[in-house]
Amino acid sequence: MIENTVPAPDGARFAGQAACVGLWTAIATQAGTRFDIEETFVAGDRATIRWRYFMTDGNSLRGVNLMRVADGRIVEAMGYVKG
Repeated sequence: MIENTVPAPDGARFAGQAACVGLWTAIATQAGTRFDIEETFVAGDRATIRWRYFMTDGNSLRGVNLMRVADGRIVEAMGYVKG
C-alpha cells in the first residue's frame, strides 16, 4: 500500500503491487524531473527517506517517505511533503 502526497490533505491510496508499481513508474519516468535523496534511516523493518523532488519548471519540493518492509519487500509506504 502507498499513501501518496496528493491530493491534500490525506493523499490517494494505492493498494497492490500493480497499482504501487504503476504510481512509481509514472513518477520516476516523467521527463525533466528528478529525486535527490537527502537522508535515509533504517531501523529494523522501518525506513525513513527524506528527499527533494525537482520539477520541470525548475521548482522543487521536499518530502519524506515512511516505509515498512517485510521479507525484503516494501509493504507499506506513506509519503508526506513540506507544505
